[in-house]
Amino acid sequence: MLGSLIRPLLIVWGVVTAAFAIVVAWKALVGARETDVVIADPLEDRQAEQQKAVISQVQTLLMWAKGLGIASLVLLVIVGALSIYVSLSAN
Repeated sequence: MLGSLIRPLLIVWGVVTAAFAIVVAWKALVGARETDVVIADPLEDRQAEQQKAVISQVQTLLMWAKGLGIASLVLLVIVGALSIYVSLSAN
């Protein structure tokens, strides 16, 4: 019975891990536009607003990346523990 859960859990783990990889890659692309510049000139307010938007988007992606990474790790541990349990109980 528990052995039949391994395949669906592996599929879910694969989907979550793929989503994690996509979010990490997207964060890297968005974060490449982020600059560490102090903007003091009022004429550069547009650039400051763009940087605030980029920082906000990077923070949101970071939150998703952390959540998906943790979910992927937890699913992997569950699948591993379940596989060990099934193989040991079969003997």
